[in-house]
Amino acid sequence: MTRPLTLLESADLLGRYRYVELAAFVALGKRAAHCSEPTAAAYLAGASLAHGWRAHLVEERLPVSVGLPTAADCTRSPSPELDSALVALTGGEDVEVLDGLLGALYPAMAAGYVERIAAASAAADPPIVRLLGRLLADLDAVRREGAGVAALLAVPTGATRHAVEELLGRGAGPFGTLREPGQRTGARAST
Repeated sequence: MTRPLTLLESADLLGRYRYVELAAFVALGKRAAHCSEPTAAAYLAGASLAHGWRAHLVEERLPVSVGLPTAADCTRSPSPELDSALVALTGGEDVEVLDGLLGALYPAMAAGYVERIAAASAAADPPIVRLLGRLLADLDAVRREGAGVAALLAVPTGATRHAVEELLGRGAGPFGTLREPGQRTGARAST
């Protein structure tokens, strides 16, 4: 993405951000309940809540007007690969979940948010840039907390991280590719 986005393109991308944050909220919240390591359970529960908060922030920035798609219309999966990546991420042992989350998903999300900031319009996008700055700051805080947990649990780099990276690569990152206005793919998130 190297150019400012139209209003509909921006709404579509914001909806995909919201979907990813909501999907991670659900996936990590469920996974936290099944951790054998209490430290990992506490971290994943907190990370899940952070995803929910960020999804709420994104929803507040979705454009609202007659004739524009609703928040529910915009909140769609960016790709089947993202959905598969979340399944792969949360299916392993506690240390594998942490490795995939901290080593693959979170860096890819941060890169996607930074890419959008770089393409922002100075005239139209200051609220989006502020939103993305908040998302990045919170994601960075959650990543730093996770690094402490990973060091405590001696998390190795492994197959889960590589599987998540490969799936995200095939799906054009966690947020997918920019679509033409009106073009829809993926499932709608349940909110």
